[in-house]
Amino acid sequence: MKTVTVSAKGQIALPKEIRKALHIETGSRLTTVIKDGKLILEPAVSVPRSQAWYWTPEWQAKVSAAMKAIEEGDFEAFKSGKEVKKRIGA
Repeated sequence: MKTVTVSAKGQIALPKEIRKALHIETGSRLTTVIKDGKLILEPAVSVPRSQAWYWTPEWQAKVSAAMKAIEEGDFEAFKSGKEVKKRIGA
């Protein structure tokens, strides 16, 4: 466990081993979270705005549910788009 010191401006320097392990370089952005009285720093992941919907908690819950259903064999396979349209009544 490494110790860091907070400067007068509230800044800290991350030890080289940590930066290397997490691929943090000059200009890298980090997210900060306080959880159970602890400060958590994580590398920020940039997502294009057009794809941000996919990473919302609601959509990720749907993806997880779909993956679980697939793993359990709880799905219906279709051979064509016509079959899908017929099934949904379109």
